[in-house]
Amino acid sequence: MPSNIKRKTTYGSSYIDHFSPALPEGTPKAINVILSFEEALKLHLSLGQLLGHLNGYNRSTADGKRTAVNLCVYTQAMRIAVVEGKVRKGGATTDEVVEE
Repeated sequence: MPSNIKRKTTYGSSYIDHFSPALPEGTPKAINVILSFEEALKLHLSLGQLLGHLNGYNRSTADGKRTAVNLCVYTQAMRIAVVEGKVRKGGATTDEVVEE
């Protein structure tokens, strides 16, 4: 294989609806979360399971359109949990917690 073929450096991205709690002043612009291959597979499967579950909701309703994925990062325990969440109504910019 020729060595001059360009390779991808990123494999996709997506926009975040909000952070909860709000990020404090002085937070770095980017935080890297490094996962082993095995842990990345677990995260991939967790996301797939939740997305399959969310896909069962009626997306033509307001509540159905607000369904979301919440990636909860536990910085002390060095863990990521994949849980069901909701996006904010009307694109709110405050750090109010959305009631489930």
